[in-house]
Amino acid sequence: MAKINPFKPNSPVPTGMFAGRHKEIHALEEGLYQTKLDQPASFLMTGDRGIGKSSLLLFLKAVSVGDIETKDYGKFDFLTVHIPVSEKLDIATMMKLVEKNISREIGKIESVRSFFTQTWEFVHRIRVMNSGISAAEIDSETELQLDEFSHSLSETCKRIVKPERGESKKDGMLFLFDECDNASPLLRLGYFFKSVTETLQRQGCDNIMFVVAGLPDTSEKLSNSHESSVRIFTPLKITELSMDDRKYVINKGLEAGNKINTEKTTISDDGRNQIAALSEGYPHFIQQFAHSAFNHDSDGEISVDDVLDSALKPGGAIDAIGSSYYASAFNEKIKSDEYRQVLSIMAEKQNSWITKAEIRNSFTGDDSTLTNALQALTSRKIILKNPSKIGEYRLQQRGFALWIRLFGKRNAESK
Repeated sequence: MAKINPFKPNSPVPTGMFAGRHKEIHALEEGLYQTKLDQPASFLMTGDRGIGKSSLLLFLKAVSVGDIETKDYGKFDFLTVHIPVSEKLDIATMMKLVEKNISREIGKIESVRSFFTQTWEFVHRIRVMNSGISAAEIDSETELQLDEFSHSLSETCKRIVKPERGESKKDGMLFLFDECDNASPLLRLGYFFKSVTETLQRQGCDNIMFVVAGLPDTSEKLSNSHESSVRIFTPLKITELSMDDRKYVINKGLEAGNKINTEKTTISDDGRNQIAALSEGYPHFIQQFAHSAFNHDSDGEISVDDVLDSALKPGGAIDAIGSSYYASAFNEKIKSDEYRQVLSIMAEKQNSWITKAEIRNSFTGDDSTLTNALQALTSRKIILKNPSKIGEYRLQQRGFALWIRLFGKRNAESK
């Protein structure tokens, strides 16, 4: 009998399967509480791909709108806007996108519609600057647009926090900006947030909270357009889930599956432990290994053999994870077979530190090529350089090493 697979490797973890992040959740809930009480907070959430940033944002959104009640602060009721940042987004389009998302939420409040239309009328006059306009004119126009944008944001927030005509009161506004590592120079990410937050402060608007999420280089994207913009945010570094939290996610997934499937599925302790270990604490990877093992199981109990067989085979979990996370780094970002050879040598030590001398012993190219390879792979953030020991490098994840050993040659030959 066919069964519905409850594990979802290609989407954020549902709030019901969310696990861990207790310190981060407490900080974000505290931020909402302070913002509600006129002490606005902003956060910069960074972490590797697949580490669960988008899932945490999804959980925070559920908390902010009152779908999930907090232990310490009860229920919140924020107007919440969630905006994924793309490479095509510039600063003018960002303002329009924010307005459209607020409009969708405000539109649910009948008596506020006309107020909103008048307050945000300027947005329809915003035009994208083209190459025929001088840099000075662009800067001047952008300053004016951001001032109007911030004023409209302030007035909207004040209206919903102190409503008129019997409208329901909101605690404030929460903006979730995801995938900010995609930000292009045209977005001027740091300049945008620095300008908006300072203007809101001058206008006495204290009930707006910003959360910016992205890969670790997001802080660099912020500071590139405004050096001090990073100081606006409280940093939250998202790291790997603990072993207990990984097992919790697996158990909750099976529990959800057993509610919708007639045929029940269990998992052995060894199978659960194997998924937890293979995942390295990355929520996306937990979902993929569990998804593949669930599909592979044929007797109603996921065994360690089910986990390993479904993980290691072509088209299995490691192959699928590699296609999403590793193939680009191994192929598109690297145009040299010698550079790929360096990665293959490093993969033999999984993600443990390896010295340049050890790599040289197996490398078939000359010393100059090896030096260039290590510099290029480090600058492209494909490998890590040991900050406390000269001449040591490692791959970021064990999974990358395993994928290279199993499927790297196949992918390189297909290029």
